[in-house]
Amino acid sequence: VDVLVIGAGFSGLYQLHFLRQLGLNVKVLEAGGDIGGTWYWNCYPGARVDSYASMYQLSIDGVWQNWSFSSMYPARDEIQNYFHYISRTLELGRDITLNTRVVSAVYDDAASEWAVTTQRGDVVRCQFLSFCTGFASKPFTPVLRGMGSFRGPCHHTALWPQEGLELRGKRVAVIGTGASGIQVIQEAAAVAQQVTVFQRTPSIALPMNQQLLDDEAKKRLK
Repeated sequence: VDVLVIGAGFSGLYQLHFLRQLGLNVKVLEAGGDIGGTWYWNCYPGARVDSYASMYQLSIDGVWQNWSFSSMYPARDEIQNYFHYISRTLELGRDITLNTRVVSAVYDDAASEWAVTTQRGDVVRCQFLSFCTGFASKPFTPVLRGMGSFRGPCHHTALWPQEGLELRGKRVAVIGTGASGIQVIQEAAAVAQQVTVFQRTPSIALPMNQQLLDDEAKKRLK
């Protein structure tokens, strides 16, 4: 392997495509069960991008022309569909290995290459190693008194269960009012029996002004 890329989000997929174009042998290792990076892990209710859809996509020829989002701020599932579209269009899947977490990377001076070990004990040797793990790959979970004895489910939005979580009729507590907190609060409030929000520092939340994009709007954004 010439280049080993760790992570199959936006940057990892682009690295795979770009380095292939240079004629290099490239492989990608991804810890998650699907591509998408942070959008694979962040599957909590209400998750969506907060940038304009027209800006939140790759500008690779042959890719952007044939894809249009359905709304100005697409939801998480639609973004995942976009990742799958990228993978199909550029035929990336054959060089991506999912459910594979890297546990160590040691440079072998004698061989002038990296020895990368996965959680299964497999070792991949490569000349170049590219970390595309992003800034949100390791969420922070504070240690709070009583968490160990709490009998209900407790989840971080960045590690939400892939099978979903039933909030209907439940008493829900949300700690934090950043972007993910504000999004999940709105969804929980619509179905939960009670929602209690714990906020340390108030932040400004503006109306999203969501818009569905008809064919004319999609053409204009192109």
